Amino acid sequence: MNPLLSFLIPTFLVRKLKDISSSKSLTIASTADIHSPKHLEALKEAIKRVKVRPDVVLLAGDLINKGNVKWYSPTIEAISQLETHRIVAVFGNEEYEEIHDKLREELGDVIIFLDDESVKLEIKGLSLGIVGTKGSLEQPTTWQERNIPGIKEVYEARIGKVERLLKELDTDLRILLMHYAPTFKTLYGEYRSIWPQLGHRGYEKVIEVTRPDLVIHAHAHNGNKKAVLWNIEILNVSFPLWREIVLVKLAKRADLEQYF
Repeated sequence: MNPLLSFLIPTFLVRKLKDISSSKSLTIASTADIHSPKHLEALKEAIKRVKVRPDVVLLAGDLINKGNVKWYSPTIEAISQLETHRIVAVFGNEEYEEIHDKLREELGDVIIFLDDESVKLEIKGLSLGIVGTKGSLEQPTTWQERNIPGIKEVYEARIGKVERLLKELDTDLRILLMHYAPTFKTLYGEYRSIWPQLGHRGYEKVIEVTRPDLVIHAHAHNGNKKAVLWNIEILNVSFPLWREIVLVKLAKRADLEQYF
């Protein structure tokens, strides 16, 4: 058994679970861009300051730095101190594609990894659907253009796939979890010249059409913390920006019931 399981509630291994609680809101904890080991100690201190037990932890990528896979488990060990039932993660650009299978193999019984995929969970009498994706860039990086054939086409096709996945979710609550920014509205603070290499505005139309209850992304370390599109909260949960675990209470029919 993976030793990290000792930090988690045993029933976490089951993706579809039912709680008998009558509560109709969920506490969501989220973070990203730890670039472990760079921000690992600061992350541990931030976790100590969390005074609630989240129902779900959502990780928006770049937990490690430059594909250094050995730091992923220590980072998850720290995050597991939040004592949540479920952890859902997407890959960032620092979780290189060649280590995806290794991460799934080593931590797949602890983390639900979503890579242009969705998952449905049942928590506290609510069904929660999450679509997870790395996201897209309007302008691929120079390295990406050199090393990933057809990357522009991949990014454009991904937008349509994410829209389809969101439309297919028939749940009480829906969350879009990404690494790259789905809008430029959370990029203020970053140099404007690099905005196209931090996200893709094509997802704004996806958000307008599908109306998820919450959108979470990262990658913009110097951006702003949140924006609102069509009354939908877009959160940039990058740890270097917040220096805290981002906590949101999400309720059916009331988008953000409480933000703290």
